[in-house]
Amino acid sequence: MKNSYVNILIKSLEDKDKVLDEVLREDAEQAKLFKEEEPDLEAIRDSQDRIGVLAEKLDKLNDGFQSVYDRVSGELKSNKDLYKEEIKRMQELITRITGKAVKVEAEQNRNKAEAEKVFKDRRKSLAAQRNKVGKINLYASQMHGITPMGQAEAAFLDKKK
Repeated sequence: MKNSYVNILIKSLEDKDKVLDEVLREDAEQAKLFKEEEPDLEAIRDSQDRIGVLAEKLDKLNDGFQSVYDRVSGELKSNKDLYKEEIKRMQELITRITGKAVKVEAEQNRNKAEAEKVFKDRRKSLAAQRNKVGKINLYASQMHGITPMGQAEAAFLDKKK
């Protein structure tokens, strides 16, 4: 086996580590957005889109790593002494990646809870606004002598004095 396959595995793990760093930064930015008094939903959506792109990169890196590893795993296992340093480096990277993946999952869960809270608050606010508009419309129609049924109020009044 060529040493280049092992280098590809290491490079793939290093790239995954960097992408996870980007995801953690984006998660932190998203958490800041949720903490604002009036969260910017457009900015939150953009942030979520960027995280989606990073997730796709991670999937591609995982697929590429697995593909190469499937080809060379037998060689690595049978010649552990020959690839001792490379295996050690891959183990270190995998440990670091696993720790970051756990952090990402925790941040994503926190952000999801915050998003649900923000959207729940927005729905309540919109419902209250609709209720106010309905009351204003009812008041205006009553002031103009029209009942909620659309009939003129004068039809029910006795015109005799």
